[in-house]
This record gives sequence, structure tokens and C-alpha cells, in this order.
Amino acid sequence: MKKILSILGAIALFFSCTVVPAGYKGVKVYLLGRKNGGELKVLDVGRYRTGINRKIYLFPIYQQDFAFGKDNGDTYSLGHDVPTTHDPFRFQSKEGINLSVDLGISFHIIPDSVKAVFTKWRRDVNYIANVYFDDLLHDALIHVASNMAIEEIYGPKKQLLIDRVDSMVVARVRPYGIVIDRIFITNDLKLPDVIVRAINSKMEATQIAQQRENELREVEAEASKKIATAKGESESKLIRGKMENAINLLNANTQSEILVIEAKSQAQSTLITSQAQADANKLLQASLSQPLIDLKRIERWDGHMPQFTGSANPNITLPH
Repeated sequence: MKKILSILGAIALFFSCTVVPAGYKGVKVYLLGRKNGGELKVLDVGRYRTGINRKIYLFPIYQQDFAFGKDNGDTYSLGHDVPTTHDPFRFQSKEGINLSVDLGISFHIIPDSVKAVFTKWRRDVNYIANVYFDDLLHDALIHVASNMAIEEIYGPKKQLLIDRVDSMVVARVRPYGIVIDRIFITNDLKLPDVIVRAINSKMEATQIAQQRENELREVEAEASKKIATAKGESESKLIRGKMENAINLLNANTQSEILVIEAKSQAQSTLITSQAQADANKLLQASLSQPLIDLKRIERWDGHMPQFTGSANPNITLPH
């Protein structure tokens, strides 16, 4: 009998223990207290006896990925009195348009801050994630989105919205030793269909306008290229024309100078020739005498008698 009781006691003791697994810190709370009720003790990895007046809360000290409204595994089944379902986060744009989105959060608790975290909320990580983070995210979304236009939220600045929400939440939890690694969207933004159609139509019109503008720029670029080519050809022709004119002018000047030189040379030659002839004539004239002239005439006479011409008083013409 004693043996059976011992076995039953061992079994009871075994099942009255709580395990703090790897990657966690435990906080043992003495519910009744020894001297002061609510005494806390931080536990490392191991198996710890609880008993009827002790409770151990587990806090993960590695990164946790928590998606609101989804089954996040055993990690978040430790708490109680927390929501089991979660509606999308609802907020409004600057224009007052209603939107909703599903979010997730990655976080971890600094090991040395586990006791402070429990002291702040007196609940486990399930409550902190499902309730405290829920409120923080909702408040941040409402605050940030109220300063952004619907086209920004639904369009290119959607990530900016999340980044600003992330910054606000990080600043709120940092003093407690909780590190927010990231906040992320787990589903598409939801907004009224009529708004979606209007935004899509505007975006389509903007894209078409951008396409037309790009086409216009291409046409302008091609036209500019052709103008530049034509201008280059025109300038090239003008330069070639100027060069040809300069060459022709140079040739004309050269030809003119050649003609002038030839004329001068010809004139000088003629002058020299004339001068030489004149000098020769002078010499010839100076050398002539009447007896010499008569002698030349006789030398040139062919032996015939003179021929008569004229009237009653004939003139005798001697051949020269």
C-alpha cells in the first residue's frame, strides 16, 4: 500500500511540474505568497514544480510571428480570456473612406525584461499579443491613415503606411523590453468596390496618359534627332560650299595672277623685241649710204628694162 501511495505521489508530483522549454523564460508566481503575496521568480529552461499555490507563465525570447485572427500554434494557447477570432483592422483614409486589413507582427522579448513585462501586464504573451498589440496596431493605423489619401494607401504608399505604424508601435513597447521586428500585411487591403473601380479607372487613365507622354517624348526625340541630322548636313554643306568658294576664289586669283604674269611677261617680251627691232633699225639706218643703196638696187636688178607706167611723162620704176 505504501508502495502504491509512493507511486501515486510520484505521478502527482510529475504532473504538477511545468517545463520551461528552450527559447523561453518562465515567471513563477507564488499566488498565496510566503511573506508577501504575488512574489515573482524568473526561471530558465527546465522542469519546475508548481503546486496549488504556484503558477508559471512562459515568455518566448526568440522571434515570434503572430498573425491576428489565425491559429498561431501552441505558443499562444497558454493564456485565457483572450479572443479566439479577430476581425480585420478597420480604419479610414483622409477622405473618410472605410478600409480594413489583416496584419501580423513579429516580436521578441529581451530575456532580462521578462519580469518587467509580466509586472506590467500580469498576463502571459498570449494576452499581450492578442489584446495589447491589437490595441496598439489599431490606434496607429487610425492615426497614420487619417493623414493619407485613399490613392496613397491603396497605391504606391501602402508600405509607407505600414512603416509608419511600425515606428509608432516600436516606440510604445521599447521601454518595456519588447522588440518589434516587423509588422506585415497578411491579406490585401479591403475597401468598397466602387472605390476600387474608381481608383483602378484613374490609375488606368494615368497609365495611358503616361504611355502617350512617353510616345510623345519618343517622337520629339526622333524629331530632334532628325533636326540635328539635317542641321548637321546643312552646316556640312555650308562648310563645303564655303570651302569650294574659297578654293574657286583661290584658283581664280591664282589664274588671274598667272595671266597677269603671262601678260607682263608677254608685254615685256614684246617690249624687248620691239626695242631690239628699233635698235636694229637704228643701226641699219645708221649704216646706210647712197652708194650702198644704189649698190643694193643693182644687186637686186634682174636684168630687165624698167617698166613704164603713167601718162605722157613716164615714171621709171625699178624693182627693188
